[in-house]
Amino acid sequence: MTRMLYAMRVVIALLAGAAALLTIRGIASMYVGGPGGEDPGDWTIPAVLICALLTVPCSRVARRMYRRTRVLPPNIDQVPGIAGRDARELGEDSEGFAPALTGIAVACAAALVTEGGKAGTVAAGIGVPVALAAVLITRGRKREARGIAARHDRIARVRGHGTKVRAEVLGVGHGSSWSHGGPVLTVEARFETPSGTRTVVETLAIAPADVPAVGGSVLVWYLDDGAEFYLEEDPDSAHEPGAAERYKEPETF
Repeated sequence: MTRMLYAMRVVIALLAGAAALLTIRGIASMYVGGPGGEDPGDWTIPAVLICALLTVPCSRVARRMYRRTRVLPPNIDQVPGIAGRDARELGEDSEGFAPALTGIAVACAAALVTEGGKAGTVAAGIGVPVALAAVLITRGRKREARGIAARHDRIARVRGHGTKVRAEVLGVGHGSSWSHGGPVLTVEARFETPSGTRTVVETLAIAPADVPAVGGSVLVWYLDDGAEFYLEEDPDSAHEPGAAERYKEPETF
């Protein structure tokens, strides 16, 4: 499956690169004609559209392949609510975009070497910002993948091997972030360990109506003396009155 995913990324890059080369030739022909000065004909625009449109289903296939290559730890499926949806989110929505940009950048570099005049100018104008965008997006995806892997490792380790307790909620704060329709809260909680009382602060995404009240509870898994912990909503906690309306995500247009 991993090899197939890499092959699909190559296909996406080739399609995007072909579309870029055809676009460069088409733009240049407006000024100096096609290769050797001849008219490139009416096939350029349909060919560009076909290559560009083919990248869409290929990207959808690549997203599915990406998800199938990422095996989640078993207890990730046990995380409930919005926190569980966040934990199972692999960030595959942009899969195919980085390969497409890379293909365009490589095609523009090839055009710079093989073409001259207007075509070279067009290639440079397209290639430089696209190459920069490809680098930034690729670095961002790698950083995102490392963050997701670290979160999965933490949940699997602490939730799977830690001690589960019910913690008292000391404070609930909310800025301006929402996830899957629920607020991303900053929860301060207190719980007991064999070495004493620990107070922790952690972010928690939760459905608006399920926001815990101060004095309510959350579930905590911790390792050793609580230096490493994982916090989750408690379905039996008292909820903050009017939370469903207060923490409802604002509509955007």
